[in-house]
Amino acid sequence: MLYHTLRQKFVELSGRYDLVNVTWEDNGADFFINSGQRFLDRVSTYGKGTAKNVQSIAAGTIIVRSVDLIAVHEVWAGNSVDGLIPLTRYSMNQLRGTFGKQLSSITQGTPAYFCPVSLRPYPDNQSIAGWTGYYDIDDLVLADLHHTYNGIILVPPPNKTYYISIIGKFYSPVLSATLALGVWTDTKSYWTEVHPDILLEAALFKLETFYRNTEGAKDWQTAMNADLTGIDAALVEESLRESQEMDG
Repeated sequence: MLYHTLRQKFVELSGRYDLVNVTWEDNGADFFINSGQRFLDRVSTYGKGTAKNVQSIAAGTIIVRSVDLIAVHEVWAGNSVDGLIPLTRYSMNQLRGTFGKQLSSITQGTPAYFCPVSLRPYPDNQSIAGWTGYYDIDDLVLADLHHTYNGIILVPPPNKTYYISIIGKFYSPVLSATLALGVWTDTKSYWTEVHPDILLEAALFKLETFYRNTEGAKDWQTAMNADLTGIDAALVEESLRESQEMDG
């Protein structure tokens, strides 16, 4: 479903015509729809929630950042010479125990381990200058970027250029629709294209939640959960069939 059409349907179902202007452009509706979509991204196990973010990193890079990353499932390194290398997940304590020295003192090589990491310093405006000489592998501060980025630490730091693939659960792209010279420009996502009905339920659930209408929120959540159960059940069936075929 085209997003501007979905936005219009949301307004019609909610009766909140104040959330769009006279030409159905956004005047607050997108906040609730995108909030609903992010809720669906977090609670659903649908197949399109998994994505792969690929980045090229230079020698010496120890952190790989990504926006909209919810959870890291696996990480691979690779290039045209070495092929693909699966990295082993370590906890931060394990990395500190194995690589307990300053970044400049760690011997570069082929990446072998990764760990999802929090990039937030405290206080939030802490600068890297204030941490000079700090003896820790996660001596990494993003004073301005940590609010929007999640990421991983990988070690050893690469000794040459590698592609790093982060496979995990990501948020869907932000939805919007703009009108110019009578033509709509719409963004899209899995939810708008495949399950616009569930996205509408989630958006209406969020609307009722924000306005503290407990009964209305419960009704929309019940409808949404019933539909999500159907999606998740289909994925379970697919996994079971795959397992049976692999077992012969």
